[in-house]
Parts: sequence; structure tokens; C-alpha cells
Amino acid sequence: MMEASLSGVVKIILWLLFLSAAFRFFIRLTASYAVNKVNEEVKRNQRAESNPQNMKSNASRGNKTPDSEYVDFVEIKDQD
Repeated sequence: MMEASLSGVVKIILWLLFLSAAFRFFIRLTASYAVNKVNEEVKRNQRAESNPQNMKSNASRGNKTPDSEYVDFVEIKDQD
């Protein structure tokens, strides 16, 4: 039967501490990278929305009837 020595237990504990620290560092690094990418995308979208050229195109969006009225919904009647 194998017997656990104190030095073996200490080595295992140190390895576990090292691996957990490396894992936490990797997660923090990748999380900060992901947050920065999302922030850049949000800023890019906000700049695109606040651009005056896009304001004209946003105003012309929507479903219009020939009388230039906006249509919110179209009622569909059942055919009996």
C-alpha cells in the first residue's frame, strides 16, 4: 500500500494554487478583451446613429401607404 508523504501533499497543494492562479489570470485577460471589444462596438453604433446623414435615412424608413401614412399593422381577415 502507498503512503502519502508530507512533501507530496505540499507539492499537490502548490500545483493546485498555481493552476488556479493561472486560470484566474487567463479568465481576467480574456474577459477584459471581450468587454473592450463590446465597448468599441457600442461606441461605433452610437457614432453611426448620431451621424446626420443617417438621420435622413432613419426618417425615411417605415412602411408607407401611397398617401404617405405610416402603417403600424395590417389586419388579415379569415377566409371562410
